[in-house]
Amino acid sequence: MTTPKAPSVINPDIPPLPLPGPTFPSGSRSLSPDNSGSVSTKRLRSVPDNAMDIETTSTRTPGFSPGPTALTGLPVYSSIHAQTLPAPTTVASQDDKGKSVAFAIPERQPSPDGNATAIKSTPSRYHAAAYLRDVPDVFKAKFITNRFMCDEVNCSLSCYSSYGVRAHYDGSRDNKKILVFFNNQDDFTDCVNSPCADLLDLAFTHYFPADAKLSNKAKSLFVTNIPLFLNETQVRQAFSRYGNVIKCKLTLKKHYYNRHIQFSSANAVTQFNDIWVIICLGNSLRVCPASFSKLQRKSRREHVAILAGILKNIKEADLLEIATHVNAKALNVPLSINSYKPKPYVYLNFSSFDTLEAAKEMTVAFCGKGLTWHLPNEAHTLCHEQ
Repeated sequence: MTTPKAPSVINPDIPPLPLPGPTFPSGSRSLSPDNSGSVSTKRLRSVPDNAMDIETTSTRTPGFSPGPTALTGLPVYSSIHAQTLPAPTTVASQDDKGKSVAFAIPERQPSPDGNATAIKSTPSRYHAAAYLRDVPDVFKAKFITNRFMCDEVNCSLSCYSSYGVRAHYDGSRDNKKILVFFNNQDDFTDCVNSPCADLLDLAFTHYFPADAKLSNKAKSLFVTNIPLFLNETQVRQAFSRYGNVIKCKLTLKKHYYNRHIQFSSANAVTQFNDIWVIICLGNSLRVCPASFSKLQRKSRREHVAILAGILKNIKEADLLEIATHVNAKALNVPLSINSYKPKPYVYLNFSSFDTLEAAKEMTVAFCGKGLTWHLPNEAHTLCHEQ
């Protein structure tokens, strides 16, 4: 017969025994990531209980200056921290909230007066040209392209120490020429005095770029408001009625072309002193001599009026009779940027204010429909579609 165990009596006044586990000294804390494990596998750091009550003092050696310290209190001897940065001389704005970088702007000394200096120097360049219309036929037969010509000239003239960078050609047809320059007058004189035997007797002559530029300007026209559907051949043929066109350069501006037309003679340009537009395939092209001043060019667009109410797809050639009766010097039907179709109004340019006012007193009709006069600043109020 088994004797039953005596019942356990729990006294609430006696606390329970602590559970087995690692023990720590008083005032110490574990450096382990977790609180498990034995004491032998952990590194302990003891901090005295009165650590906060200890006043730390240090005695500095005279003449010794410790370096800057990091946030941990340890000295930092890195060179980037040891250098003292200069204070910026420019003060940042008060509204930048400290985000802008202040920097010093050095003062620039004014340049001395060029006329009062002791030494005055300018580059010396002596230009020469060989016109292909005068070169021997043997030279043309041997060097059939412009590049071969220029390369051969470079090889031959390189014997001169002051010869320029490289030869290049300019112009077209009878005005085509090979241009070179020298930095020494003696070399330049030796080159132009006699034909070059190494170049099959190619002869160079004096060439003055400034005079050539003035001469080209006197023989040139500026052409504007050229529609994009007109090509270079069509425009060149339109101006060939007035003279021999030797150059036609095209540039794009907004939704129109601009052209630089050069004739072989200045006499062809003088007739455009009174001609403001020409007609090319029914379209009006504005013209102006290149020799005109800025004030002269501006005067051609000073007195302008709008005649509105014309039909769709009407070109300037259809309105020449109206322009003649109202004494307009130029006319232009603008094209829509989106559809590139003619808008239902035309700009008319006049030579004077009196001529403009006299034209506005006239009543005008086109294809049985009355037209109305408007100021140029009213163009945006006119309907583009009918």
